[in-house]
Amino acid sequence: MRPIKFVHFSDLHLDSPFTSIGPDVERISQRRQDLIDVFDVIIDMVKRENTDLLLISGDLYEHFYVKKSTINHVNCRFREIEDTKVFIVPGNHDPYVKNSYYKNFEWNSNVYILSEERPKVELFDMNVCIYGLGFGDFYKDGFLSDEFKADNDKLVNILLVHGTVDMNFTKKAYNLLSSEELSKLNMDYIALGHFHNRIDDLGQKGVIYNPGSPEPLGFDEEGEHGIFKGTVSKSLLDVEYVCVNRKQYRSLSLNLEGINSDEHVVEKIRHSLGNMSLENSLVSIKLKGYTSDEYRPNKAKIKRLLEGSMFYFDVEDKTIPGYNYDELRNEPGLKGLYVRKLLEMVYRANSEKERYLLMKSLYYGVEALEKGRIEEL
Repeated sequence: MRPIKFVHFSDLHLDSPFTSIGPDVERISQRRQDLIDVFDVIIDMVKRENTDLLLISGDLYEHFYVKKSTINHVNCRFREIEDTKVFIVPGNHDPYVKNSYYKNFEWNSNVYILSEERPKVELFDMNVCIYGLGFGDFYKDGFLSDEFKADNDKLVNILLVHGTVDMNFTKKAYNLLSSEELSKLNMDYIALGHFHNRIDDLGQKGVIYNPGSPEPLGFDEEGEHGIFKGTVSKSLLDVEYVCVNRKQYRSLSLNLEGINSDEHVVEKIRHSLGNMSLENSLVSIKLKGYTSDEYRPNKAKIKRLLEGSMFYFDVEDKTIPGYNYDELRNEPGLKGLYVRKLLEMVYRANSEKERYLLMKSLYYGVEALEKGRIEEL
């Protein structure tokens, strides 16, 4: 038998609410369209390469937000790849519940939803058996029963899993599993989903692959995003990563010490972003450090100067207006005592947030002592 050609993706989250980018309806609509566009790119790749199997390891869509028109579009595209078998395992965002589209929608004949009702499908014409371990509810305790262990070594055995692997510190039950127990199932390929960042050849046998989200969904998902395509047989596993994302996220932290104008801040932001495609970028900008008495950043002006240059950006001002506290701490009287006491608390701070709040308090106190008033930052 010839090797089986497959494409594997997960965690697309169609019709995601994208609450992290604010209330702009038009921008949210574009991000949702990005997800559809990425799905279409994947289907076009499957068609172009005559792929045998399309493996989707959960969270294809958002249960509480997905529109029927989106499901119709997905199914129509599946119909265009009639010769490709599509296997889907439900995730924690699109579980196999009673009002799920997985249960109540007439999917095309080449689409197989793997669940507790149908945990495996044997395709003897391809010499392959596909197993599925997903979610029948929004939370799930991890377990592996004997039905998921490959029982025919002559078949190419593939397992689709949506769950948390080798990260059992979480208190939420998102199908907690270990790569060690997965490796004991004698699978030839394990198509993992749930993590939104890429993981290659995990486990003792190097057959567990997690592509991550094909389109990044938040600022904790920086860098390239994509899918896996490859070939698998009893003696061969060849996997290639393909980048497909439309947008990219970037978190930027800028120290403003020595900067004396908002224009200079914007110049530094643009320089720090380098060769990024700004029109396709979502950027979170955090301004940090001490600023002089003569300059405080004007966040509204900085936003105006950046407006239109990026798909989305946000500016957070975490700067601290500075005094020469080393000099002030040596002054006699109340001011010196106040500075010494606050600096001691700053040095003992347990977190960056606590340190920032204490430094703001230090600034306000010195300003009140020197000027008799406090100007809100």
